[in-house]
Amino acid sequence: MTQVFRAVMGAGLLAGAGTLSLGAQSMALPAADPVGIARSGAQVAYGFSLEAASTNPALLASLKEQSGFHVALGRDMMGLQQSLEANQRTYESLERNRTLAAFGLATRLNSAWTLGLKLDQPYMRHAELATGAPTRFQGTGIDLSTHRLEAQAAWAFSPALSLGFGLGVARLSYGSTSLLRLGVPQDPTLAASATNPLEGLVEQGVGQDGHKVVPSYSLGLRWALSPRWTLGFTHQSGLKGDLALTGSYLGASTGLYGNDGLSSAPIGTATRAAVLLATASPLATTATLQLPSQTTLGMRHRISPMITWEADLRWTSADLRVPALPSVGTPSGTVNAPITLPEGKSHFGLQVSAEVELSKFWLLRGGLALEQRSIEETNIEPLLGGARTSAFSFGAGYRTWGGELSIGYQYRQSEDQDTRKGDGVWSATGYRPTGTRVRLEGMGHLLALGFRKSF
Repeated sequence: MTQVFRAVMGAGLLAGAGTLSLGAQSMALPAADPVGIARSGAQVAYGFSLEAASTNPALLASLKEQSGFHVALGRDMMGLQQSLEANQRTYESLERNRTLAAFGLATRLNSAWTLGLKLDQPYMRHAELATGAPTRFQGTGIDLSTHRLEAQAAWAFSPALSLGFGLGVARLSYGSTSLLRLGVPQDPTLAASATNPLEGLVEQGVGQDGHKVVPSYSLGLRWALSPRWTLGFTHQSGLKGDLALTGSYLGASTGLYGNDGLSSAPIGTATRAAVLLATASPLATTATLQLPSQTTLGMRHRISPMITWEADLRWTSADLRVPALPSVGTPSGTVNAPITLPEGKSHFGLQVSAEVELSKFWLLRGGLALEQRSIEETNIEPLLGGARTSAFSFGAGYRTWGGELSIGYQYRQSEDQDTRKGDGVWSATGYRPTGTRVRLEGMGHLLALGFRKSF
């Protein structure tokens, strides 16, 4: 029991240290199943675990049973908060919940070969900014998700050394929304000019969405250095596809304004604005969505028959690019959002996990994850986030029905970010930032239930 107490206390101290200085969360998910979530993704060297084989296909060769499967269902809950220094008002995001699903299957052909199949969700990001949020002109929403399906195989050179690979496809789904202000000329069917001056502005939401199926692959290595120490390595490919997005208006216009962008619109602007919107067209961008690759090196140590821990170091490439925000084509030209969503930067992440086998039936799991900034600080904005992230997770497994019933939870929090580029005024001459400080905060929760059975 002394060893159990030390392991639990150590995990608690690590979690506390990780959250003191770190305060939106990472786009990459640690896992979509409860075991991987409870381990905070630290499992690339964790042999004898079918869930871990979803991360490192070489671990299929370490499974003790002839065949097995696992299935899981959960929720990703993500929230953003903006605070405007000028008036001390706080705006919270909407559209916070998404479903998680995971599946894994393995079967041993002979002493050398083991085959597998996995379904997971490596990346997810979703948010809809509240009406009136300071940064609403820089994009009002994002909905990004990935579903990856790979056939896997592992080849055991010996009981201590195995290689694995996975090959499959991933479905990329992406949508974004923006809030634009269109100049309303005296004659809305013609371009604005000196003889056709602007009579006001109309504020209109516009969105775009689409999906693409792209190839994916993964590679893995497992090397048991001794009965207690195991080294794991895995590389998961990036995902890249050219999306044919479809644009649309988001309901009716949300406001009419004078040419200064603040006062009330002149009489008659509403009628002209309706004609302008009927004449104008929402435009989606046909662009590339690119999500980064991940390369991980991990070390697992079995302290005793009861306690096992693992530490992983993960490198994420800089290949993060998303399509530009939607726009509107008018007789006077195309109206675009005032910013371009930033690109990513390469960064490291550290994950640590521990598993304690309390009895014949019960297991406890815990984990900690720290991740560097994935987007340059000068390019911060709420939709992609990209701040430094910390996470703490825990879970439990109960052996029943000839298998294991598991639950996993992770709390994710990002470092608070301050920007003076977020708040702005959009007048007839275009958008300009006010220079007022806006604080961006983010947090989230991952929760999943799952069942694993061997046969």
